[in-house]
Amino acid sequence: MPTPSITGIDNDSSTQLDVHVSPLANAYSYEVQTSTGTGSWATAAMSTQARTITLTGLTTGTTYNVRVRGIGGSTGYSDWSLPVPRIVT
Repeated sequence: MPTPSITGIDNDSSTQLDVHVSPLANAYSYEVQTSTGTGSWATAAMSTQARTITLTGLTTGTTYNVRVRGIGGSTGYSDWSLPVPRIVT
């Protein structure tokens, strides 16, 4: 399975991020993880679609690194995307 890419991250609402991912043909779901840079990666959301994956309960003023991987296909998991930093307002 190819590696997905994050095509954009919106911060339209306080304490949440909307992550947009390039869809993968054989993925049946997507796992999104965040890290604040001081801690380890933690799963923030699982979604069956890539168009918009909403992460909620985030801390205002904190920069989160966000990465995603596809689940499915013959390999089970894709590699993780490159992390994208975004500050939550």
